[in-house]
Amino acid sequence: MMQKADVLIIGGGLTGLTLNYLLRKAGYAALILEARDRLGGRIWTKTTTEGVNIDMGATWLGHKHTHLVELLQKLNLPVFQQHLGAKALFEQHQQGTAQFIPLPPNNEPSYRIQGGTSALIQALARYLPDGTAILDTPVEKIHAKADGVYTFSGALTIKSKVVVSTLPPNLLSPLIELQPTLPDALIRLMQQTHTWMGESIKAGVAYAQPFWREHGQTGTAFSHTGPFTELYDHADAEEGHFALKGFLRNDMANLSTPDRKRLVEGQLLKFFGQRALEYASYEETVWAKEPFTYAPYKDQVLPHQNNGQEMYRKPYWNGRLFLAGSETANAFPGYMEGAVRSAEWVYQALSKSPVLSLRK
Repeated sequence: MMQKADVLIIGGGLTGLTLNYLLRKAGYAALILEARDRLGGRIWTKTTTEGVNIDMGATWLGHKHTHLVELLQKLNLPVFQQHLGAKALFEQHQQGTAQFIPLPPNNEPSYRIQGGTSALIQALARYLPDGTAILDTPVEKIHAKADGVYTFSGALTIKSKVVVSTLPPNLLSPLIELQPTLPDALIRLMQQTHTWMGESIKAGVAYAQPFWREHGQTGTAFSHTGPFTELYDHADAEEGHFALKGFLRNDMANLSTPDRKRLVEGQLLKFFGQRALEYASYEETVWAKEPFTYAPYKDQVLPHQNNGQEMYRKPYWNGRLFLAGSETANAFPGYMEGAVRSAEWVYQALSKSPVLSLRK
């Protein structure tokens, strides 16, 4: 089956959806191919059976994330401040007792999107006319030919003037066959570029009430031993649903879900007492197990390594291939702000492209 598109966007995460939004607002059209059965990529809000929204992916933003803040305002999406409190629990040794430590003044507060971060994805998805986002469609090959760029996924072939990949660079390199091949220096760079959140494990525990507040605790906790290394109060903006959410140790990725859950229960019991075990739901996401987010590196890669490299912000194949996504942004790479800035850069480049005659 053959379809045609002026602009084909690989990936329906924040970068791809923002780029589509910018194109649609300007009267232009695009098509999105997404390998998952959902939009959002590393933005993923899970809703428990009790109606508690727990952000398993990107969660926080700040005033310094000006492009993201402006996008949220345009979409009429309110934010609310993350509750940290004046003190936190701190656990230095597994056999020791967690101690209360004072938190410094919060001069740069963090904010969350009301309704969960996926509210941003849902708002952007409203700018997708029927049939313009195709899910469950992992791309296998992208070939540039004289008459256009051909993208292959199973029996589906898309012919387009331009392709924009929003995949993490280290994922694009091994997963998709590109012809002609990219420069060797670029391929090496992609293989040595960190995928933000790729090694992270997030877990959340939903409760009927925020019992930890009754005894003056804030829900904020830090541990050198885990399983939670960071933990935060994850109540919603309306204070109607409650949870504790945070990061588990990365090296727990190879444990089973029951084993991780059992360790989480032990730590929560130690921190908050017996009531911590009276939870309604447990949710987790091991991002290293998400094949459309993470691919193992050939060599050791440090957090944020090679994020924002200038080589990513150049058109390839004579202006017919663009590399986008949060890791490629020139500011705040790896974060939601970087994803939005990357989409804006590609949109500006497309609007001036001699290859692409964008038609309204």
